[in-house]
Amino acid sequence: MITVWFLMALMSYPDLNAIHYKGFGGFTSKEECEKVRILTENGIAEMEMQRGNTVYIETYCMEMHAFPTQFEAPRKKNNNIGLDA
Repeated sequence: MITVWFLMALMSYPDLNAIHYKGFGGFTSKEECEKVRILTENGIAEMEMQRGNTVYIETYCMEMHAFPTQFEAPRKKNNNIGLDA
């Protein structure tokens, strides 16, 4: 097993009673994840403001364990953050 850092964004909207979450890829170090964390949080906030939404956002880098074979799966198109397969 190897250690990866998974970037998780939690979002709360004033007109909804649920917390929405999205994952934004895996990283090989906490430092790499933390660097992308702020950029991702700012990008989400900008996108929501353009849509006219008010949103509260918190992002976290969470340590997880994975098997090396999990990184051999093909990557989704247009996903240019996270681990390279």
